[in-house]
Amino acid sequence: MDKGSRNLFLFTGLSTIWAVIFGLIGPFYVVHVERLTGGMEKLGIAFSIMIFFQSAASYIAGKSSDKLGRKPFLFLIAYADAIIIFLYTIIKGTYQLYMLQGLFGISNGIAQTISTSLLGDITTKHKRGKAVGIFHAIVGVASSIGLVLSGYIAKFYGIKTIFYIASFIMLISTIFLFWIREDVVFEDKKNNNNNTGT
Repeated sequence: MDKGSRNLFLFTGLSTIWAVIFGLIGPFYVVHVERLTGGMEKLGIAFSIMIFFQSAASYIAGKSSDKLGRKPFLFLIAYADAIIIFLYTIIKGTYQLYMLQGLFGISNGIAQTISTSLLGDITTKHKRGKAVGIFHAIVGVASSIGLVLSGYIAKFYGIKTIFYIASFIMLISTIFLFWIREDVVFEDKKNNNNNTGT
């Protein structure tokens, strides 16, 4: 297995774990947020805050990662998400929820941009469509598995247990990041630029 394929394999593995995690909390995250807000109109505000900050963070994250690399941001969002997911189990007030929604929005914006950028970095141009298709298929199946598991966990152990499990797995999943060689990605880009005369 060459270095590029190894990177793709590792990133697919990491993304699969994250898909299971967000599949786990997905439906019950909405239920939990609705309980905390105490009203449908406040639920709308909570999610609009998340989307607003998600949009704002996307551009900044993308531009910064071009200079600093993708891996530091992946570590950042993994640790941040682990903390945020756990905090959802202990907050009480609506305004605490709004603050957490803003932080979750920033994290999601960074995650989406960095994941897309890294996926582009580690796939070859002539097979990129196929590689991205396989990647999303695997991640989609993983997310559906998480959704199925979430119902059983919530039924037998309660909704908060889902958040505890998701937070813990998010932390330990970062072990995959230590083996992703981003220096190879930038070296390949440099070689490609030299070959095209840019």
